[in-house]
Amino acid sequence: MDGILTIKQDKVLRVIRDFYLENGNAPSLTELQGMLGISTKRGVVSHLEALEKKGYIIRTSEARGIHIVEEVEDEPIYEYLVGIPILGYANAGTPLVLAEEQNLGILQLDKSLIGNKENLFSLIIKGDSMNMREIEGKTLKEGHYLVVQKDSDYEDGDVVLAIVDGSATVKNIKKSEDMVILYPESNNPIHKPIYLDINSNSMINGKVIKVLDNPNI
Repeated sequence: MDGILTIKQDKVLRVIRDFYLENGNAPSLTELQGMLGISTKRGVVSHLEALEKKGYIIRTSEARGIHIVEEVEDEPIYEYLVGIPILGYANAGTPLVLAEEQNLGILQLDKSLIGNKENLFSLIIKGDSMNMREIEGKTLKEGHYLVVQKDSDYEDGDVVLAIVDGSATVKNIKKSEDMVILYPESNNPIHKPIYLDINSNSMINGKVIKVLDNPNI
C-alpha cells in the first residue's frame, strides 16, 4: 500500500468489491458512475487512477478490466470467483425452520463450478430427510451447503426449496394435475411425503443445483 484511502476512495473500492461478490466480475464505468452518483465518467476514472496508484487495484484495457489486488476486511477477492450469499437454513425434515433471510456470510465459488447460472443463493441443510439423495455425487447431509437457483424451472424428481406455512424445506418434487408432492429420500423411516394442493399458498422458491461439503462438520 502506498497510501491511506480517502472516504470516497474507500466507498469506490467497496462498491467494486460488492459488485464482484454479487456478479463475479468488475462493474463497467457506466455502472460505477450510476452506483456512485458521479456526474461524469472522468470523475469515476479519477477515483480508479487514485486506487491504482495506491496499489488497491490494477486496471487493464479489457472490458470490465478492474482487478482487486489487495484484501478488503481480510477477505481476498479473486476475479475467477463468484460470491453466493448464505441466507439461512433449510430443513430436510418437517419444515420447522422459519424461512427468514439471514446473513451468514458468503460462499466463494469458482465460476466454472456453476457455469452461467444466475440468481443464486445458499442455505445450510438441517435434518436427515434427504440424506440418501445425491446431486452430482454429493449427498444432502446435515450441515452441508446447498446452492439454490431462485425461480428456476424444475421437473419431477428435482430437489427444490419449498416454503410451507412460512418455513423452508428441501425435498424432491412431483406434480400432478391437482397436487404437489414433496417427498423425502432418507434411511430414516420417520420422514413422510408432504401433499399440497396445487393452489395452496406454499411456493417453490428455487431448485437445488449443487451440494457443497462443509469441512467444519
